[in-house]
Amino acid sequence: MVKVGQTMRIPNFEQLKVDRETVENLNKQGIKLPMPVQASAIPALYSGRDVIARAQTGTGKTLAFCIPLISKIDVNKNFVQALVITPTRELAQQTAMELKKIIGTRSIKVLAVVGGKDFEVQKAKLQGKTHVLIGTSGRLLDHTKKGNTNLGGVKYLVLDEVDEMLLQGFIDDAATLISMCAPSHQTVLCSATLNDEVWKLGRKLCTNPKLIDINPLEATVKAIKQSAVKIVEEKKQACLVKLIQETNPYLMIVFCQSKERTKELGDYLGMQGFNVDVLHGDMSPQKRKTIMKKFRDAKLQILVASDLAARGLDVEGVSHVINYDIPHDAEWYVHRIGRTGRAGRDGVAITFYTPDEVRWLKNIENKLKIKINR
Repeated sequence: MVKVGQTMRIPNFEQLKVDRETVENLNKQGIKLPMPVQASAIPALYSGRDVIARAQTGTGKTLAFCIPLISKIDVNKNFVQALVITPTRELAQQTAMELKKIIGTRSIKVLAVVGGKDFEVQKAKLQGKTHVLIGTSGRLLDHTKKGNTNLGGVKYLVLDEVDEMLLQGFIDDAATLISMCAPSHQTVLCSATLNDEVWKLGRKLCTNPKLIDINPLEATVKAIKQSAVKIVEEKKQACLVKLIQETNPYLMIVFCQSKERTKELGDYLGMQGFNVDVLHGDMSPQKRKTIMKKFRDAKLQILVASDLAARGLDVEGVSHVINYDIPHDAEWYVHRIGRTGRAGRDGVAITFYTPDEVRWLKNIENKLKIKINR
């Protein structure tokens, strides 16, 4: 296993044998040097090895499997050659967007296939031939069962956020899709955690994989200035308003424990005159997409969200994350605050906790072996 966390010399993309056009497209995005997960995964994937990687969002894992993917595609062959399965629609669309940026003007056709979109429109696009399919397992399975696409030519397979797939019960559908791929294919398995279920699945799907372990604290949390504010429940709203006024964040995500709390706080901040909107699980996919686009384009300053937004959403420029309700799980704390401090940039994370919630703060500190400033 490759443990990443200690000081290590990172080569540049040219030294990793990344082609010139991809390097130029990376440079256009301001990406000059590979992140640790990329430096470890890219050479292994170029060489044809399977890879299992523990890496949070924000550590560069998407480009770690997307950069080698380009080299696996023969544009003269009009069938699906690479398949990326994700647990959420947002992650699928985001991954497709990142891949298209580094493909540039090359004739590699990429299609995101997710629920909540017009099925017949997707069918027509699939029949127009696609080289790379990126999507959620349910909608991908619907299209394959109806004969709208064939996965028999897939020789590069990625399962992203596989721990979340297991948690949500999507892995059986994913397994059906995998069985439709070419018998001999390269597999990339990405997960935020490496629990027993993930290991078991990895052993089943991968052959002699390279194991890459990106320490979630050092990769995701190290660049983030963390603090905690002890407060009574009745003062939370006023405290948050004062905090926003004092910090004037570029982009801020405020996390609540439920959709009801999310709606309530979003309404309150709106009445205070802030540029705010909410994101939660009861919203339609189109509404969620519209809000996220506004947030990504910085036309929205504050996003109040349930944990729906804590995983898989990569938004550049989030300067502040507020845990309005403290998470009761250390992993969710990492997922939430990892929305800031992206790609090694600085970020600020502030957690509110009531006197009754001290135990949850201590639980986070003990699990992650950190001390959060009070």
